[in-house]
Amino acid sequence: PFQDVAELGKPGVLAEPEFDIPDYYSLGDMMLDVNYVIRRCREDQGSDDGVAAVEGGENDAEADYVDDDRGVSGAMSTVYDAEERIHMLLVHGMLYLVGYDHIEDDEYELMVTKEEQVLQLLRDKGHIK
Repeated sequence: PFQDVAELGKPGVLAEPEFDIPDYYSLGDMMLDVNYVIRRCREDQGSDDGVAAVEGGENDAEADYVDDDRGVSGAMSTVYDAEERIHMLLVHGMLYLVGYDHIEDDEYELMVTKEEQVLQLLRDKGHIK
């Protein structure tokens, strides 16, 4: 019942579902490991450069988060409060769920720009620093 990401079209614009079963109105699931976020905050705070601990991650998935000083990855590189980081990870994850991605350069620009807009809105509302 779920749409292929390629069929979604423009990021952030969801097509009408082709079914009428309320249980199917789901964008997907996100899972955050709070203990992992706390551990990463401690590790990053202990390094000379917050980005270094993430770049030196044990697997490629961790290294993917640090590719620029913009968006969520750039903002998280100097944030050592787990609650703030979780807000940032939720922004990143929600954008994925509504069709944004950062595999190609143009997709990256679009997603990072949207991340920055949402992060600024959260700052303005006092949810993150």
